[in-house]
Amino acid sequence: MTSIPEAKKEASMSLHWVSKDARARLIELMLSTRSIIELSRDLGISPTAIRKYLKREAYPSDEVLQRAVEKLAPYEVDEAMRIIITDLLESLRGLYNSVNEKHKEYIREYLRNITL
Repeated sequence: MTSIPEAKKEASMSLHWVSKDARARLIELMLSTRSIIELSRDLGISPTAIRKYLKREAYPSDEVLQRAVEKLAPYEVDEAMRIIITDLLESLRGLYNSVNEKHKEYIREYLRNITL
């Protein structure tokens, strides 16, 4: 389980690349233990904005997403990190499957270097 100080450190990462779907799923995760009013207050946005996120009519901005990650309860951190990590890895899988062998090798080599 991720500790609170580690979660705060992770929360400071750049979230610009997080997909619309993952942004909505993070809001849904937070709403599983809060009311729309509570979450809107925590995030500094209107309840209407939360409802639009739920209907996939709009998506949290980078700033709202950053506040959401910072406001995660300790018991939500691991699931939120799984959502974010899976989102990034699925994007990487899509990129990998769409490039030629030369670029696939570059991706494999890069991944080897970051996992050492």
